[in-house]
Amino acid sequence: MENKTDFSFQHFQSRHGNVKIAYSCFKAEREKAVILFLTGRAEYFLKYLPFFWRMNELGFTVFALDHRGQGASGRMLDESEKGYIENFDFYVDDAEDFLKNIVLEYARKKDVFLVSHSMGGAVSLLLAARCPDVFKKIVFTSPMWGLIYTMPEILVKIIVKGACCLGFSRFYAIGKSAKDYLRPFEKTHLTHSFEKYIAQQSFVTRNRSFALGGPAFAWVNESMKAMKKLPEAAKKVKAPVLLVQAENDMVVNNNAQNIVAANFENCRKTLIEKGFHELLNEEKEFYEKTVSVISDFLIG
Repeated sequence: MENKTDFSFQHFQSRHGNVKIAYSCFKAEREKAVILFLTGRAEYFLKYLPFFWRMNELGFTVFALDHRGQGASGRMLDESEKGYIENFDFYVDDAEDFLKNIVLEYARKKDVFLVSHSMGGAVSLLLAARCPDVFKKIVFTSPMWGLIYTMPEILVKIIVKGACCLGFSRFYAIGKSAKDYLRPFEKTHLTHSFEKYIAQQSFVTRNRSFALGGPAFAWVNESMKAMKKLPEAAKKVKAPVLLVQAENDMVVNNNAQNIVAANFENCRKTLIEKGFHELLNEEKEFYEKTVSVISDFLIG
């Protein structure tokens, strides 16, 4: 997609802060079921159009939203490129309103599946715990159930909590900046695909309102608190779960994923060998393996 103006968004009003949440529906011609898809931090659902189209071919209509503070949704700060959240539950509340007021109203008696990536995996797990009887099956790709830090986690907690207590919650976290999205491909280790990485970087460069840099201290603090809730949340999920794990993930912690996954009643794990974090934006070999395992799980 060359420009955001090629695409029309719908919006609903969040219950928090009057923020407009952008969403859209990608309808399957021979519809069998409905998917709610949640993206990761600093992403926008337009990034996943090829995946949505593949799901459409299988008979799945896809509903997707842009989380508050990113994509085509409203921002909470004047500095629009800063990743910020006041309370992680606001993400979950937005997703719950989207699910109950829009997705389920459309789906009626059709099965509803939940698919998510990275930060969306934390949001969707908390959502699934709130709505244990809604989803037929749930898929997590590289879920943010624990982060990889450049220093001991306990030290990160002390620094982040201290910064927030001292009034620096809206400042960028250490080492982060407004231009994080412009990092050279070689320094990211998000995907093996140079072509796909540059395509996404070019999109946000042309459409600057979609650009999102690094997270503020508040985002890190709220995310760390939310991730602590995930093992207990997993115990409330009754639907079959598929965890798709990237072997060489350098963003989220695979050991933390394994700890959370052990709390599900019914969880299957697939490891994409040598894969980087963005499994749905990877080189063809890794991407096809990921899409194939997701498709088989949802259809089976």
